Amino acid sequence: MKNSIKNILTHFIIFCVPVISILFLETLLYIPRFSEFWNVLRLCAFYSGIYFWLSTREDIFNIISTFILGIFADVIAGTPLGINVLTFLFLYIISVYLISYFNVKKFSYSWLIFSLILALTFIFKAFMVMAFFKSTIPLNTFLLELFLTICIYPLIIRFYIFVEKKYIHLEERYEN
Repeated sequence: MKNSIKNILTHFIIFCVPVISILFLETLLYIPRFSEFWNVLRLCAFYSGIYFWLSTREDIFNIISTFILGIFADVIAGTPLGINVLTFLFLYIISVYLISYFNVKKFSYSWLIFSLILALTFIFKAFMVMAFFKSTIPLNTFLLELFLTICIYPLIIRFYIFVEKKYIHLEERYEN
């Protein structure tokens, strides 16, 4: 009985590690800054985290985790409930589709595919925001957020790699 409860708790904690790591990094990036330039990076940890955990550990990161992160993003950013949820679900679905066709184990391929997926996701989000608010989005803000998120991706995944090595044991991946 004790072993089964311990196994259930261990698996539950392993499933929570990606979500907690993304929320932790997002909390650090969400510190108010003195200029609007740095406020563009607020959702960067969500986009990078969803793609990273999905491409490396699809066994512990699923669509429910993405939905939970979308709700947190909507609450944190103060956007209408559903915009970030749908954006993250779109990112998840496109990532699952493209990751199955390409080798994302090499970093250069992973970064290139992330750039493509992120561009598609931002276009989807832009159309959704334009339809919701019935107004246009400035193109310079859109491109700046896209460019900075793509550029900061290598720095952010360093944190996620550290979390994976520290809190998720590698033998867990190969037990099944």
